[in-house]
Amino acid sequence: MGAARRQALSASGTPVLHALWHQRMVIGILRNGFRGVVTMASRSADGEVIAAFLRFWGFRVVRGSSSRGGGEAMRDMIRELKAGPPWAALTTDGPRGPARRSKTGVLTIADAVGGAILPVGTSSTRPRFLRSWDRYLLPLPFSRCVCVYGEPLTRMPGETDEAFSARLDRAIDAETDEADRLCGVENAPRGREEQPKEEGDDD
Repeated sequence: MGAARRQALSASGTPVLHALWHQRMVIGILRNGFRGVVTMASRSADGEVIAAFLRFWGFRVVRGSSSRGGGEAMRDMIRELKAGPPWAALTTDGPRGPARRSKTGVLTIADAVGGAILPVGTSSTRPRFLRSWDRYLLPLPFSRCVCVYGEPLTRMPGETDEAFSARLDRAIDAETDEADRLCGVENAPRGREEQPKEEGDDD
């Protein structure tokens, strides 16, 4: 839903930075494989496994995170965006949170390449929410999954990093809520201040 916005941006030559929550990343990965999208994976052992899968799925991968090698990874991503297909994808609250609080790296990259940030929400008709810090969503077999693309965002004149990040948070939340509505998912855990549920994890 809203894919025409992404196509219009791409046709204009504007670099597109997809911004979504870490909780909802798996559907975004499956939906956007083999398009040369550049993304980031941490330098941890888990990140090595994720990076290998992303490369297999047709993504360009740079290594780093907000806590380890982030500056170098952002420079690598900027270089990749300028050299190849101008599409990137970032989980703006990853890899460790806090959940649904965007870090400013995506804005730094957008400013460097003259790109627009596209808020993305995803959901599944049969979601399983794990007991991770962000209640990570895994779609169960035979789920119908959706991606919702919002209005592209750019920094307004005089807007601070913090003000933009808050605006981006609201936009990603709105598209995620719309994806949940389309999939019939109610009261999905947001991860922000929640404790893991003792039972009924499959919301």
